[in-house]
Amino acid sequence: MIALPALDRYIHAGDLAAFIARLKTEKKLTNYEHRLKRKDGSPIWLLGSAHLVEDKAGEPSICEETFIDITERKKAEETFQKAFNANPEPIAITTIGGDRYVSVNDSFLRATGYRREDVVGRTSLELGFWGRPEERSRLAGTLRENGTVRDVEITFRTKSREDRTAMYSADVIEVAGRQCCITILRDNTEQKLLESQLRQSQKMEAVGQLSGGIAHDFNNLLGVIIGYSEILEEQLPPGHALLKECGQIKKAGRSAASLTRQLLAFSRQQVLDTRVLDLNSIVVNVEQILRRLIGAHIDLRTALDASVGSIKADQSQIEQVIVNLVVNARDAMPGGGKLMIETTNVDLDEDYTRRHPPQKAGPYVLLTIADTGVGMSAETQSHIFEPFFTTKEQGKGTGLGLSTVYGVVRQSGGHVWVYSEIGRGTTFKIYLPRAGRLARPEKLHEGGAGSLRGSETILLAEDDEGLRELTRDILTGSGYTILETDLPENAIEVARQHKGRIHLLLTDMVMPGMDGRALAKALAPMQPDMKVIYMSGYTGFTLSGLDDSEIILLPKPFTKQTLLQRVHEVLELEMKLDAK
Repeated sequence: MIALPALDRYIHAGDLAAFIARLKTEKKLTNYEHRLKRKDGSPIWLLGSAHLVEDKAGEPSICEETFIDITERKKAEETFQKAFNANPEPIAITTIGGDRYVSVNDSFLRATGYRREDVVGRTSLELGFWGRPEERSRLAGTLRENGTVRDVEITFRTKSREDRTAMYSADVIEVAGRQCCITILRDNTEQKLLESQLRQSQKMEAVGQLSGGIAHDFNNLLGVIIGYSEILEEQLPPGHALLKECGQIKKAGRSAASLTRQLLAFSRQQVLDTRVLDLNSIVVNVEQILRRLIGAHIDLRTALDASVGSIKADQSQIEQVIVNLVVNARDAMPGGGKLMIETTNVDLDEDYTRRHPPQKAGPYVLLTIADTGVGMSAETQSHIFEPFFTTKEQGKGTGLGLSTVYGVVRQSGGHVWVYSEIGRGTTFKIYLPRAGRLARPEKLHEGGAGSLRGSETILLAEDDEGLRELTRDILTGSGYTILETDLPENAIEVARQHKGRIHLLLTDMVMPGMDGRALAKALAPMQPDMKVIYMSGYTGFTLSGLDDSEIILLPKPFTKQTLLQRVHEVLELEMKLDAK
């Protein structure tokens, strides 16, 4: 028994006022926790029951109390609470059955966006925590049956109504004498996003390799089809009944060649004529074409940053990227809308690139094309860059437009990302590496205006027999002397045995054992003045030094006119240089 005035000698100062107030009001306290002071002043936690004893005048004068020392328990609870709040994983303690929150840690509040007072005392259903409420019932049944749940993926909803995924674990524990459930969440939303992006990237790589291999073989076949249809067409007299059929063969071959080029663009295996370019100039140059494509019902606007850096790319391919995206935007706005094209410089940090693999940190030029059209679902967005995937009606588009965009941008060292919601439009963001130097005016080829016939000696190296024979027939028919060979080592032997001058090496870029550039290098000591034209419709590389070199390309499949024009340009330029 303690006299009330003497309580301050025993009860900890921080608890005294509250204890006296409750005791005077309630007269009797049961299972009341408070701190007392030991003789040395150190605190001791007690679980007590107390009541007031009144004096003769009816005034409370004495406190009669019984105690249980719970100091060790309180220390354990304090240690648990510190660990509970410091844990980086979201943790919640709820009642079993009612699922009412008893306590949550700071990580839980950060993950869900709630304040503690918003959560404690309420149920998960009242908060709308479960993205799929049926998951709660299923997990509650497992917990009742087994007493534990381990690493089950759930969807939970934050205060801002964002759905996120997490691995859910739970155990039955006892808190203050009653059974509760302790739940631990491991938010894996970003991880699943990265895994999804990685799977998509790997799928695109696999499809790209397949497409590139098919396109490589097709280019040689199409070159033969187109070339011989032209030769046959020239040999038929005017009005011949087969002229129409020849024309149809040539037309079909060229259409197939166009599809093949798009497949190679997607697989990043086309030969790019890369140069240092001003992206703003490219947008300005195609703007009038774009306005004719989209029509007057769409409001096209541009916002071009005057300080935007240079890029290193193939101008015709970047133009194709812009046209393809604008046509897609037009089709997404059949009733009209707004279309914006913007350019600006950006510097991407490690945090951004970590969330957008395989993009690397560094300086980029950002090309943004945004529309106010119908938008796309997340499912559609996951497939739009795949070859032949289309949401358009049958007969309207090949399904290669966006796959071409993807391939060109990736082969140029850049990345393309799409952001869209149903009914809220679509935005494409294309990041192209800054070149670090100024764009130069385009150099024009010096081509002859007269006959495309010649008499020079040409060493032809092509491993595809059909295409080699076609090329030989076209060149010999135009007066050239042809030294023909199938493999690089045979070409070296032919050149070694040839006694005269070889004016031009016409070689496939990709051949067994040795590529075209290695062959040209091997032949240079024997024929130091020999010019070189590289043929290719497929390559595993880009010619990064093309804007500073004399490398001349002949893309496959080529027409008779294109072949003769390119050969004539190179040899005519040589004659002009010799004349000087």
